[in-house]
Amino acid sequence: MPAPDDLYPGTPDPAALQRRVLLAAVVTLALFLTAAYLISVLEVSDAWLLLAMALIYGLATRPLMAPVFAAIKLRRRLAYQAFLEQRQDGDQQ
Repeated sequence: MPAPDDLYPGTPDPAALQRRVLLAAVVTLALFLTAAYLISVLEVSDAWLLLAMALIYGLATRPLMAPVFAAIKLRRRLAYQAFLEQRQDGDQQ
């Protein structure tokens, strides 16, 4: 049986994407816990946690998830293209 990359060249490896999502989750959780701990130790307003989470999302989570978002867009585009081809084949018959 051929590998998935042989059937659909240029498609990302699903296992690599799953590992990327897990990595993003672990990094985000670690950064969140660190930020929450620092905010509680410094005894500043809890509103700073909201700012910290926005920074964590913008600087860590979003860039780590970028390949996953690109793969989702590619999958949607390929599925829509296959749908259009199937519909066009059905119209010709």
